[in-house]
Amino acid sequence: MEIVGHRGASEDAPENTLESLKLAWKQGAFAAECDIIRTRDGKLVLMHDDSTKRTALGGVDLLVEQTDWSDLKNLDVGCWKNEQWKGVRIPLLEDVLRAIPDGNHLYIEVKTGGTNVGADPRVIDDLEILMEKEKISSEKITFISFDHDFLNRLKIRLPRFNAYYLTTFLAFPGRWPEVKNEAELEMYVRKALKNGIDGLDMENSSVITQEWVRKIHDHGLKIAIWSYSKDDTVEGARRYRDISVDFITTNMPARILQGLYSSCR
Repeated sequence: MEIVGHRGASEDAPENTLESLKLAWKQGAFAAECDIIRTRDGKLVLMHDDSTKRTALGGVDLLVEQTDWSDLKNLDVGCWKNEQWKGVRIPLLEDVLRAIPDGNHLYIEVKTGGTNVGADPRVIDDLEILMEKEKISSEKITFISFDHDFLNRLKIRLPRFNAYYLTTFLAFPGRWPEVKNEAELEMYVRKALKNGIDGLDMENSSVITQEWVRKIHDHGLKIAIWSYSKDDTVEGARRYRDISVDFITTNMPARILQGLYSSCR
C-alpha cells in the first residue's frame, strides 16, 4: 500500500504549499495530494477553501475564483500553522509540477466549490495546456474530483493520466457522491468502467471490507482511501493495508509509515 500526503505533510507543514508537498515526499510518501482552484485571470493555484480567510495571515478574505493571481501571490499562508512557516506563499500548480521528484507522484483534486456546485469546466483546457507545456509524464499524476462528470470529460481530453472518482460515506450538502452500501459501490464501479476512470478514492469507513476491495480489483480498478481528523490513524492504515487497499491518504505520512513498517526494518 502506497502513502499519499493529504495536502502534503499537512500535520507538520501548512497545507497546499510547496513546502508541505516537498515534506511529504521527503518523509517517504509515494504521492502528495493537493487541491486546485482557478483564479479570475486563469491561473491554477493550490487552495482547499473557496476563500483565503482560514489560512492567510490576518484572515485576509479573498474568494479565489474572483481574485487575480497578482492579489494572491504575496499572501502569507504559512504563519497560521507555525511561526516556522512565516512567509510561505500560495503556489501555482505549474511550480508544483516542476518540483515532483523522479519516482514520486502528485494527486490533483479539482475543487467543486463549497456546496459542490461543480468544477469549473475551463480547468480542463488549462490542465491540457499545462501538462503539454511542462511535458509531465503520466506516471507522475492522478486527477481526482467529486464532480464525476467533469472527471469523465477530463479523462477524454487527457486519457494517458489516471483519474479516480472521489466518494464520501456521510451525506454532505450538494451533490456529493455517497457510497454507503454494496449496491452503491457497484453503481460507481460500473460508472467508472463506462467512462474509462481508473479507480475510486473513497472516504474512510468501516463498511469498506476486503470483499469490497476484491470487487474493485476484480474489475481492474484501483482503490484509494482518504481520512481526516480523528479517523486518520495508524490503526486504520494497518486495516487497509491488510485488506489490500492500494493507496491511503493521510495528513501525517511520516507517522503512518513508521506505524506500518517500523517493525519490518
